[in-house]
Amino acid sequence: MASINTLTAGQARAVRLNLGCGSDIKSGYINVDKFPCSSEVVEADLTDLSFPEDYADEILLSHVLEHFGYSEGVVLLAEIHRVLKPKGIAVIEVPDVAWCCAQFLGAPEPNQYTDPRMDYSTNHRWGLWAQSLWGDQHNPGLFHKWGYTAHRLLHTLSHVGFPTVNIEYVPSHGVQCLSAKAQKAA
Repeated sequence: MASINTLTAGQARAVRLNLGCGSDIKSGYINVDKFPCSSEVVEADLTDLSFPEDYADEILLSHVLEHFGYSEGVVLLAEIHRVLKPKGIAVIEVPDVAWCCAQFLGAPEPNQYTDPRMDYSTNHRWGLWAQSLWGDQHNPGLFHKWGYTAHRLLHTLSHVGFPTVNIEYVPSHGVQCLSAKAQKAA
C-alpha cells in the first residue's frame, strides 16, 4: 500500500492529489481511493483525509463527488478546502444532472429486458443515460448518490469557503459534465 510522504519546507515540487482515483492512476499525483486498485494508491476515507491543513497545491476530484450523498459531499468539499494551500486549486468534474435527466427522459424505453449494469448504449434510457444518473453499480463505490447542476455546484463550493469558482460544460464519459475550478483564498 502506498504511503503519504510529507514534503519538507525546502522542496519546491507541487503537491497534487488525485482523490477517488479508482484505476485512473496519474503520474505526478498522490493517488488516493477508498478502494485501492494497486499498491500505488493510498487507501483513505475521502471525508476524513489524513493530509495536514494547507498541504496540497492542487486536488483533482474527477467523477467522484456524485458518489457521495449531499451531506457527505459537503464534508468532502470542506476537507478539500482544508487540505489545499492558500491559492490552491481544486478541479472537480461531475455529470451535469440536468442534461443527464433530459437524455434519460428523452430516450425510448427498450422493448425487452436489459441489464443496465453492463449496458452503455445510448439508444434507450436504461443504458448510459441511466448510469449517468445512478452510477454503473459494479461495486459499492460506483453508485451515484447525488447530482449537480452548475448552479448547485457553484453554490456548494462557495458554501464551503471557495471565493473563486469557474465552471465549464465539458464532454466526459460519454455525457455532458461540469468541470469546476475552485481556488482557495490567499
